[in-house]
Amino acid sequence: MHHRPVFAILAVLCLMLCLLSPAVGDVEIDIFLLSTEFFFDDEELHGEVVGKSVPAPTAEQYEAKAKTIAELIDTHEANIVGLVEVENRAVLEKVKSYLARPDDWQIAFDEGSDTYTGQGVAILTKFRIVRGSATNFPDEREIYFVDDQEHDVHLSKILGVELKIDNQPFYILIAHLVSRLNPSDAKRLAQATVVRRQAVKAMMGGKNVIVMGNMNDTPATPVINRIRGFDDIWGDFLQTANAVEAEERYTYIHEDQKNLLDHILISPSLRNEFRNVEEDKRCEIIDVSGVSDHRAILARLRIEHPVVVLKTDKGTIEMELYPDIAPKTVANFIKLVEMEFYNGLTFHRYVENFVIQGGDPSGDGMGGPGWTIPGEFQNPELRAKMPRHRKGVVAMARANDPDSAGSQFYICLDTKPSRYFSLNGQYTTFGKVIAGMEVVDQLRAGDMMNSVRIKEKNAE
Repeated sequence: MHHRPVFAILAVLCLMLCLLSPAVGDVEIDIFLLSTEFFFDDEELHGEVVGKSVPAPTAEQYEAKAKTIAELIDTHEANIVGLVEVENRAVLEKVKSYLARPDDWQIAFDEGSDTYTGQGVAILTKFRIVRGSATNFPDEREIYFVDDQEHDVHLSKILGVELKIDNQPFYILIAHLVSRLNPSDAKRLAQATVVRRQAVKAMMGGKNVIVMGNMNDTPATPVINRIRGFDDIWGDFLQTANAVEAEERYTYIHEDQKNLLDHILISPSLRNEFRNVEEDKRCEIIDVSGVSDHRAILARLRIEHPVVVLKTDKGTIEMELYPDIAPKTVANFIKLVEMEFYNGLTFHRYVENFVIQGGDPSGDGMGGPGWTIPGEFQNPELRAKMPRHRKGVVAMARANDPDSAGSQFYICLDTKPSRYFSLNGQYTTFGKVIAGMEVVDQLRAGDMMNSVRIKEKNAE
């Protein structure tokens, strides 16, 4: 059995010209949700809103509010911002212009259909927006009944957009439900069903989902339970605000009570990738009385990647592993590291400008740990997230059997993606060198792994 990359000639290799950049370092997603309280431009009158005449702000008031919102975003170092009650793209461009690095930001907005306020919801983000994904779901409606009369409802303030974060697909849903002043709970529950339906569709498509917005409701009501998924089988969303002390867990005072809460909810798939969202107190509620009658919410979520430190006579290498992309492969690799399996083994195979390969206890390319693991590249959902072969990427070597990998791994040496076309999609890529690539370039067959260990989080 030869644990060497198998060079299959595939007719579809040209499809692999589209490169996905591998993840680098832990990824923090900082979500800032702000209800802007009727953020209008200064171009025209804006009619009646909630029974009050709302004149257009002066140019000075408009500029000042846009600048203050931008300062809040910069101060809290957010990289996903949900804005509720914004009029149009012009106000979003105005906020963007005041951000510290406006070119880093993208806008997701689709004109809303709310004829009462003329406003909608929007997303500003530093992450890549999938082209054409932003939508307000114009055809989505839901049936509800009042006094045995059938009605249907469309959510006039909703936006869905797909982002690429750490090579993974994320779907962001932001919504503003009708006010609790509306006597028809059935209508609000129907709107919640529309939100939940879009979240489930995204989850079924393999996406991590974040739902946020002003739901005009308190926790644990039928509307919030519907959105979180307590009455269906598709998994319950985590309430990030649970990290906030109970007496501070509100964003709006309704009928003299601190009971309404705007929401940032994360899908079940993120429970494992975002460590201890509640325990680490990674959520806070912030007073923004100069901008809004609602308090803002900030939730900080982190994708953590274990790092392996590999010491050789040529120097030290650090390799970041991706358990979210190849969970069984990474679990196996970490198990071997913790067993000190790799300590004292050699790199037995070197191909110039291609790969350096090691991890074989027999030293001849024929050995392994005594077991094999599944080739996770065979899973379409995982394969779509795996980094393409390129310099620094780490992958498991195998024989002809796709499930024959055990302990041998290789590190790519060439910057030219064309060198690895025959490997993409045929081997499990599960990590990347994040430090010491100059050491990797010096390695040759016979060089030894003196020690291999998991780097502690507080280690320098």
